[in-house]
Amino acid sequence: MPGFNKSPLAFDDLRSVFERAIESPRGIRIVCKTRSEAIVTRSRMNYLRKMDRKENSITYQSDHPMFMRSAWDRLVLRIPPKGDPDDTVIFIEKRSADNMVIEELA
Repeated sequence: MPGFNKSPLAFDDLRSVFERAIESPRGIRIVCKTRSEAIVTRSRMNYLRKMDRKENSITYQSDHPMFMRSAWDRLVLRIPPKGDPDDTVIFIEKRSADNMVIEELA
């Protein structure tokens, strides 16, 4: 894990980003100055989700749907490949079957 501050207070900026992505119909994007900044920010966001799951394992009973889960697990954090024009952008998109090609079997 990259060397960043792991205190829960160090993630307030990303909590608001996650909430904004959840409220958006399809998702949002964050334009970073560098690819490295995008990668570190995505790592921080994934760590925040991990902390949220841990907190929910304490808050909720094992039979509750949010036990060891995060509401932010519904979001995909994606950075395009190096060399892509958007390789410094974090796309935060909602998981949806609308993005899939689904065919019935004959």
